Amino acid sequence: MQAVAVRTPRSISAEECSPRQKSDVGKAARKAKRVRFLVNGDRFCKGVVVAVTHERYRSFDSLLAELSNTLSENKHLPSGVRTLFSLDGHKISQLDDLEDGKFYICSGGNNAILKKLDYAALNNVKPSRSLSKLQSNHSVLSSPSKQQSQLNIRPKIIFVVRSGTRPRKIIRMLLNKRNSPSFEHVLSLITDSINLDTGAVRKVYATSGSQITLLKHFFESDDLFFVYGSERVSQDDLKLDFEEMKTVQSHKRGLRKPPNELKNGTHCMDETGRRVPRLPKTTKANRNITGSIPSKVLNRYTIGDRLGDGNFAVVYRCYDKRSNSEYALKVIKKIEAPQMSQMIENELSILKTVSHPNIINLISDLVTPTDVYLITELVNGGDLFEAIARCTDFSERDTRLMTRNLASALAYLHGLDIVHRDVKPENLLVEFDDSGHVLHLKLADFGLSQKVTEPLFMVCGTPTYVAPEILTQEGYGVKIDIWAAGVILYILLCGFPPFVSENNSQEELFDDILSGTYGFPEPYWDNVSEEAKDLVCSMLQSNPSLRFSAEDVLDHPWCDEYEL
Repeated sequence: MQAVAVRTPRSISAEECSPRQKSDVGKAARKAKRVRFLVNGDRFCKGVVVAVTHERYRSFDSLLAELSNTLSENKHLPSGVRTLFSLDGHKISQLDDLEDGKFYICSGGNNAILKKLDYAALNNVKPSRSLSKLQSNHSVLSSPSKQQSQLNIRPKIIFVVRSGTRPRKIIRMLLNKRNSPSFEHVLSLITDSINLDTGAVRKVYATSGSQITLLKHFFESDDLFFVYGSERVSQDDLKLDFEEMKTVQSHKRGLRKPPNELKNGTHCMDETGRRVPRLPKTTKANRNITGSIPSKVLNRYTIGDRLGDGNFAVVYRCYDKRSNSEYALKVIKKIEAPQMSQMIENELSILKTVSHPNIINLISDLVTPTDVYLITELVNGGDLFEAIARCTDFSERDTRLMTRNLASALAYLHGLDIVHRDVKPENLLVEFDDSGHVLHLKLADFGLSQKVTEPLFMVCGTPTYVAPEILTQEGYGVKIDIWAAGVILYILLCGFPPFVSENNSQEELFDDILSGTYGFPEPYWDNVSEEAKDLVCSMLQSNPSLRFSAEDVLDHPWCDEYEL
């Protein structure tokens, strides 16, 4: 099956670094940066010291959420921490901007201005007694959050019933650690979404009639809540009428298909009833890459065997003549196509920005008038498509590890506002141990990746993994990568995709994706855990606002239970 859009060649620079230099960089990246955070305009707050690492904070938003929780009692931060400033007034937008041993200022608004105080001198000011509780929260940031652990905050979809005349408006919302660091944050989130006639949401009730007053109540067994402003509440208000009940049931059916709507999976069996993997692989185009490899590459690397090919590209094993280290050489043929220069520029910028253990590492690069040459780290296990095509039955342990690795890579990219746009098994490289178990997975091929500053509309990707919002052309963002990862998770658990066309028709496939209808047919899903199915459902949400983020995937119990 053809990909919807042509992949772009990568552009390269001629810079190289030795394995020793790379090791030094890796050690520096793993070292924690001890940073003191103060509060904008508060001359008495001594702040908190935080050990910042990428392993601890999967994104910049994770740090802001935990700072919001820790500094929630500070009167200068009524809406939590939204912005960080350096002492000279520059806004901080990513974890890498933070420097070890420096001071940074927490502010509560996206458009806030740094208030001029001698913040550096505040370190010598003893905190007032009213801030003693704040100071005790130092340990909250210096180790995993005890409060978060006690609350067991997991990503959760809730149903919110708006006060008013019946049938009342009912909405679905996704709560997680990042948008729900405190009870007040959840009330503010509901207020923005529900639009009460009486203004802000002040009271929330469960179906039992008990009032919700603590953050932990939102993450217990109840998932249906009634919200009110200043108006009075009667017990009858906390019951659904027939039409409202139908609405809630309809919403829940959209989250998890009932048994009578499941597909039977017969399209994935041969005439003997045996499972047959149905993974359409992108048709290769222009496999014979012309032109000889430049002497600048050959002088440094010895070219080995051919490892594979892709759209307009061939991959070879190669050896560094100085260190004898193994790498992969990818030769990409340039083609004439609209907007090609801009896409090459975007990809070059992204490749030189990213650095993550689950993203393929670019060693060096070279651009000629006709070709692009990439030297990258070598992953000997090949791509995930080849592993699936060999009819490998992955255990939940291996599938969980690969899902965690992919979600970790995507959380890092999305934290930088980068969308990959072509997440699929061919672009996932897997390393195996001697017993055939997965060691790690790495995301590769950034030919369609782009920085997201506003909704995107370009229809691109590979049909089996394309998200519904791409097809509706109403604008999309980074969550299309989560949809594709959800499709891959489904395949790894059962061996075939959730959305297929029995007639190999792209139009039928797209209709299937837009319908959002899929199931867990017997016998392929009989031995798959309920938690794994729940995560699939959370990633394959047609509504992007309800679809899990990459960090939500990492927070899900099925992923979280695995320990390296």
